[in-house]
Amino acid sequence: MVELDYHPNLNARSLVSQSSQVIALVLPIDSDVFYQNPFFPTVLRGITQIASDNDYAIQICTGQNEERRLDNLKQLIYGNRVDGLIFLYSNPNDPLVEFAIKDKFPFLILGKAASPFVSLVDNDNIKAAFDATDYFIQQNYRKIAFIGGNKELFVSQDRYEGYKEALQKAGIPLDEKLVHFSFGFMLEDNSYQMMESLPLAELDAIMTTDILVAEGVRQYLLEHQLTIPIISFDSIKPRLDIEAYIDINAVELGRESVRTILQIIKDHKEGKTVCYRQLIDHTITKL
Repeated sequence: MVELDYHPNLNARSLVSQSSQVIALVLPIDSDVFYQNPFFPTVLRGITQIASDNDYAIQICTGQNEERRLDNLKQLIYGNRVDGLIFLYSNPNDPLVEFAIKDKFPFLILGKAASPFVSLVDNDNIKAAFDATDYFIQQNYRKIAFIGGNKELFVSQDRYEGYKEALQKAGIPLDEKLVHFSFGFMLEDNSYQMMESLPLAELDAIMTTDILVAEGVRQYLLEHQLTIPIISFDSIKPRLDIEAYIDINAVELGRESVRTILQIIKDHKEGKTVCYRQLIDHTITKL
């Protein structure tokens, strides 16, 4: 194939195999987040690498509201236009996930799942946040603020849980005045505003659950000429001047999500039902 410069025709191949050779990536309602947050393009790089290696194309599924997104998803499934789904977010009581479960269609979640019977690829976000908080505790910091993303997201909930567990283990009481969650998806703007309600003079350090949250925090500190160390989560080395970051290895998350959905698709064709739960390691990097 290489010597003849031959490129397989995916349409012809799909007719023979009765497969669309397409995987749908399901985005959240506010797709602007997908393009603004560096996590998603980095995940997409890993996804496209493995999809291309297996002669699969990628289809984006999104919409301006929940109803439109569900309609678009149904069209993809009922039209036999995709072989499987990867949800690039995780929410409790998601109607799109519930539909995929009811339809018994091959899918997985890139993140945490509400049901123990749903396949997923994720980080151990509780452990990652525990390690991030402990990073500051080991420097004898006790007043550590937690600024999280949307509280409705599993990832925000898990990282908050890890933060609390680290404080508890160190014998540091939880101070709810130091805990804030963003609302909606304008993370940078929200985190900037939340800084105004923190007792900044008391703070030793700040942990943010997202690099967009960290951007708002960092901007506030710069404008007010304050120096407080920040640790955040990211998938690439941040451009921000922060203390350290937790590398959640987003490229590998993307790669493993495609490897796993391809196995789920294969199992589905063979009449098998297997639940896969893959966890990708994280590392802390001091900047």
